[in-house]
Amino acid sequence: MESTPFAPVPPSPDGELLCLVQSGDREAFRLLFRRHQQAVYLTAARVLRSPTDAEEIMQDTFLTLWNKRSTITLVGESTLPWLVTTARFLALNRHRATARIRSESLDEAAHLAVDGPLPEEAALAREQAELLDALIAEMPQVDQEILNLCLIDELSYAQAARQLGITHGAVRNRLSRLKGRLRSHLEPSKEAQQP
Repeated sequence: MESTPFAPVPPSPDGELLCLVQSGDREAFRLLFRRHQQAVYLTAARVLRSPTDAEEIMQDTFLTLWNKRSTITLVGESTLPWLVTTARFLALNRHRATARIRSESLDEAAHLAVDGPLPEEAALAREQAELLDALIAEMPQVDQEILNLCLIDELSYAQAARQLGITHGAVRNRLSRLKGRLRSHLEPSKEAQQP
């Protein structure tokens, strides 16, 4: 592990520095950073075993301190416990995210792709949809409207009849005949099903 240069800061209570940081004093923040950067870096490095990641976690920890400065309360006279806890939490989150990414394999991705329809099934479904569209396009306009109203819009026979200006019985009979014709064209014949 590469060593990062850390400058020593003369000892004084962190409480005074934190009060200054909470009022927006950037110089006090720099002093806290210089005082505790090594301990924060080492905490992150122990979890991540990567100098680059540990450096980033150290920076994130101090950025969190700056962003949450108004809500931080010290237990004792040092910010170090808060900083180390935050660094450890951030490092563990990074470690878990990295492990999760590494565990995703091509086999798992391939397994997800198999959950969809097979290419043959998708091609057959496309062919049937094209055949259905062609059959409907050949029908008289009133039959197309009955199919749309009853099967797509899910209207009752009576509602469709009112909308088309025909009788309930006419809608029911025509729809039954249309379904039978479509079924005979779309379902494979008995001979085709035998090997």
